[in-house]
Amino acid sequence: MTKRTKKSEYTDLDKELDIEAFRDSIIDFFGTVPDPRSQNNLTYKLEHIFFIILSAILAGANSINKIALFSKAKKKWITNFIPLEKTPSYGIFWWTLVRIKPDLMRQLLEEWFENVPGELKNQILAIDGKRLCGTQSDDPLKHFVHLVSLFSVDSGLILKQQPVDNKSNEITAIPVLFEGINIEGAVITSDAMGCQKNIAEQICEKGADYVLALKGNTGLIYDEVLNYFQQAEQVNYEGVDCTVYEEKDTGHGRIVSRLVRCVQDLKWLPQAGEWKNLKSLIEVVSTRTEKGKTSIEQRYYITSLNDVAQRLAKIIRCHWGIENNLHRQLDVNFLEDDSSVNTGYAAENLATFRRMALNILGSRKGLSDRRQRAAWDEDYLSSLVRSFFIKSF
Repeated sequence: MTKRTKKSEYTDLDKELDIEAFRDSIIDFFGTVPDPRSQNNLTYKLEHIFFIILSAILAGANSINKIALFSKAKKKWITNFIPLEKTPSYGIFWWTLVRIKPDLMRQLLEEWFENVPGELKNQILAIDGKRLCGTQSDDPLKHFVHLVSLFSVDSGLILKQQPVDNKSNEITAIPVLFEGINIEGAVITSDAMGCQKNIAEQICEKGADYVLALKGNTGLIYDEVLNYFQQAEQVNYEGVDCTVYEEKDTGHGRIVSRLVRCVQDLKWLPQAGEWKNLKSLIEVVSTRTEKGKTSIEQRYYITSLNDVAQRLAKIIRCHWGIENNLHRQLDVNFLEDDSSVNTGYAAENLATFRRMALNILGSRKGLSDRRQRAAWDEDYLSSLVRSFFIKSF
């Protein structure tokens, strides 16, 4: 890109060179995706269609129909970047999304992240699954789409996603998330579905640590841990070597307190040696008071970290960032659960485009305002798409 120091020096030639570089970056980024269409008489290049879809979603389009409307309304803006006499119609977008294999789109999401500066050391990476409710059908031949994501709580970026096989569950999808990505030094968190011995071992072998939720599906270790903390409570934790941390939240008419205890002496635990690098057990007692009613919930975790209760409490709380900053944003701002598109590969491909857009826009507060601004302010929209493609090279 042409270097410039003052706005007055940004000549028409500089502008044209910038646009040409941007066009090349679009072709390079999407050009690796095989085009399933017949190569005879193609009016639109695949990378140009993808560019319009991504731009439309950034600017507030939540359906294929709205993408087509964006394509028509923003013709002048689109043709400023890519050489088209007319922009694609609804049918072009529909057939493209239906026929492109989703594993190729997932690869693009991963390749984009590989070129983002920074490392994952000391970051909290949360794993959780999300079912696209709108894809459920009474037709046994049409399966709903269920995606498992690896989400960086600190940066708000979706690092990777993997579909759950229709005849399986998240347990088989989670190990794939760690393939081809360097998670060394990170802390991986998961709910009880990811609390498996092989997953804990894989995390440790890649140089990361884990904090995994324990529930009944984990077998005897859950029973032993539950019994241990129940007996400790009966004697008011007298003689129990543990670190303790308590925090309290107030707001919206409710009071929530969390008492976190961490035990590192595991000599008594028969299953301790079965879990790779298992160092500590955690109990979280949540007390919630709302409208004069109080409820108590107890949750348990295992971890490879040898740390105090205060830091472990923060890690456990951060895990729910994937629910608030990813799943909730996709449902509230992108209306993902309202989308009933379920023909061919369209549902998962659209889901990947939404996640690309979320990575560009950021999952912090004000996402709806940023999408609205992208719809109204073409300069802002241009800066968003430029940052995505230029960051990729």
